[in-house]
Amino acid sequence: MKTRTITRIAAAASVFASLALAPQALAAAPVSHDSGASAGAGGVYLSQSSYSVSEDAGQLAITIERTDTSGTQTVGYGVTNVGAESGTTFTSIPNSTATFAPGQSTFTFDVTIHDQGINGPTRFARVYLFGGNPVKASDPKEATISLLQDDALQVRDPTNVLGYAAPTDGDQLQNVQWYTFGSSSPAGAAAAAVAHSNPKWAAALHKLAFTPGVGTYRFWYWNQPASTLAGTVELYLANAEQQQPNTTVPLSTYSLVHGKCESPSKIESSYQNWITQLAKGIGNFRVVLYLEEDSLITTSCLSHAELQVRLKDELAYAVSALAQDPHVLVYLDAGAPDGGPGVKLTAKYLQEADISQAAGFFVNSTHYDWLTTDVHYGQEIAKLDGGAHFVVQSDDDGRGPLKPPHPVTQGNEVLCNPPGRGTGPDTVDTGYKYVDGFLWFNNPGNSGGACVPGAPPTAVFWPAYAVGLVEHGTDKILGPHFSLQKSAVDL
Repeated sequence: MKTRTITRIAAAASVFASLALAPQALAAAPVSHDSGASAGAGGVYLSQSSYSVSEDAGQLAITIERTDTSGTQTVGYGVTNVGAESGTTFTSIPNSTATFAPGQSTFTFDVTIHDQGINGPTRFARVYLFGGNPVKASDPKEATISLLQDDALQVRDPTNVLGYAAPTDGDQLQNVQWYTFGSSSPAGAAAAAVAHSNPKWAAALHKLAFTPGVGTYRFWYWNQPASTLAGTVELYLANAEQQQPNTTVPLSTYSLVHGKCESPSKIESSYQNWITQLAKGIGNFRVVLYLEEDSLITTSCLSHAELQVRLKDELAYAVSALAQDPHVLVYLDAGAPDGGPGVKLTAKYLQEADISQAAGFFVNSTHYDWLTTDVHYGQEIAKLDGGAHFVVQSDDDGRGPLKPPHPVTQGNEVLCNPPGRGTGPDTVDTGYKYVDGFLWFNNPGNSGGACVPGAPPTAVFWPAYAVGLVEHGTDKILGPHFSLQKSAVDL
């Protein structure tokens, strides 16, 4: 199977890491202050060593004090981030100067706090003093601001989770406004790098980077610990919202299958905690989540008991936990037509994984197949699951699978960077019943592995292959003929 991932906003990596070191929040009062300040004779110091403020406070007053008021005094001050980004939760204050007149014992300045409507983990800022004339700054010359993102979770409308124009025919992606990864994506960086030397390549890569909804930010249980997950997710989504307000961010998880047959019981309780933290980080943001790619297609390696753990204690738990967030659409893995347990068992497994609480399922996230075959497969499952909706991965399936010279021994596809493949249509207006979208959600252009000359390792973006996908792309639904059901508007 192709295992592909993508990394966004690399500059925020150090910010994410700092969350694990951030101090814990104080009591969740609108504004609270630590009165434990102390200073030596003649000192210039912060009146508090810590503050706690709700995001709807508007302003937070910070006071500098001095003990000797006989003459003029200056001292430097500023406010910077600790796990929070200036311009989102608060407005930073660059190095500035406080001036005390003779007889003046305090100097107060305000930090602007921004209400983003976030229900999520606490972020932190740092107030600092430096220098000083004629007296140098003394302890406490630093203070922590705990920024409480404590807005309540919004009300979930199950008929219109994303909150755009009301959908029809149960298709909740119908009016979605996707977040565009753009220049922050590997494709965008690659397009900029070859803009002058190879305009043809640049145009193809630009299309991948700037098409709305392309790719996902993938979270892994194995390399993103639960202790920092909520903060990582919330910060990523807050940055996206600041850049492109009111858009929906595509995310995916790939944790229950990690390149082998994982034993569900070994990670069950810790995985539940991980999912709880994921849901906490998402909070009020708009998200379409492709939950646990390959989690059903690999079930043949599990015992009956292990299968029940995966379906009920892991997948169903995840669906239920994420359904507590008001604007999250969850799609469950339904495997692929050429692999997995088959239509009837897949439909049964989806029911046990509580698809009734999800938006639906997704088809063929990690294989290559014809799009008509994918639609037929999905529609057969949908009919057994009460008309559940689904999306089809189409970022490299436009030209179908590669048929090897010896299909009997080699199978009907090549999963590791097969040549000549192309993108398919990218749209939520599909014309097919139950199909919410043909979407490029699996990070097109990521290598399937170092299996051919020049190919990078698995999940590393490969510009040459990405360009080939675009050059061979098609907007048509190609493949074998099936009696596919059309949507109501096309009947």
